[in-house]
Amino acid sequence: MFLLVACIDPTSARHARPGLDSDDLVDTAFDSGRSGDTADSGNAGDTASTSAGPCYLGPARDHSMCLDVVPYDAAWGSDYAYPAPYGGSEQYSVPARFIDITAYSAELEIAPNFVLGEYLYDWKGQHGVMQTHVVDFMQQVRDAVGGSVTVNSGYRNPSYNASVGGAEYSRHMYGDACDIDVSDMSADALAEICDGLGADYVATYDTGHTHCDWRDHPLDPAFYDVDPAGPPAPLAPRPAHTARLSSAGEAFTAPATGFDEGEPARRWTAYDAEGAVLAVGEGVVFVPPAGATRLRVVVGRQVVVEAAL
Repeated sequence: MFLLVACIDPTSARHARPGLDSDDLVDTAFDSGRSGDTADSGNAGDTASTSAGPCYLGPARDHSMCLDVVPYDAAWGSDYAYPAPYGGSEQYSVPARFIDITAYSAELEIAPNFVLGEYLYDWKGQHGVMQTHVVDFMQQVRDAVGGSVTVNSGYRNPSYNASVGGAEYSRHMYGDACDIDVSDMSADALAEICDGLGADYVATYDTGHTHCDWRDHPLDPAFYDVDPAGPPAPLAPRPAHTARLSSAGEAFTAPATGFDEGEPARRWTAYDAEGAVLAVGEGVVFVPPAGATRLRVVVGRQVVVEAAL
């Protein structure tokens, strides 16, 4: 018999609004792609865009890398069939304008250490959205890391998102989410950096990557029909993540809900009767050592479950 207590992980207390989805699935076809450490600038190609669009940070950090956008066209078909805004929230508005990805080189430097092709991929669709403030934040993440940051997944159009099992309202579709990893840094450490830089939702996954998004920041008017001077849009209601402990013999698991795009990471700690740490571990299954009287598991950095054994 054991007593279960579940609560929001204090490491993400500032994000007490639980995520709608965990918005996290590594796009494995891009896993071996370039890391965020580009030295050579790409050249912008010819574009048939109709209006001025986002001005990214650029290599000089002066937001001078301005691209054009094209208005949404129903002729693009089901690949860009967005769902109605979740809960009526403006934060889930359908983008009105997109970058024609094929009009620009994938090597175009949109930040000192990132190129366009790390966020927008033409093999996932000709048109894409990547909000400018997200690239700003990602450069800050890279600066804090002090080394290469790999972007495993940036923008996904609705069709591609569905094909990889993404949540219906994945923030990847709105251009303000990134799945990232650093070769010599733990997912938790990377998550702490995202938290410290004001990410609205952060989660870790057992594949080793970290999801960071800025879903509650004002939408970028380069892509959305919003009034940047107006009040912030109200947050949409979001279901909470949950987790519980389950045992089979000496082994424990922590089944979880609300993580719609893969298995969340699990960090285990076993304590003795005096509160001293006996063992720590990671993974889906954990076997406490002899003498353990209490068990704690942090699930995806979103839920903590503790139990007296």
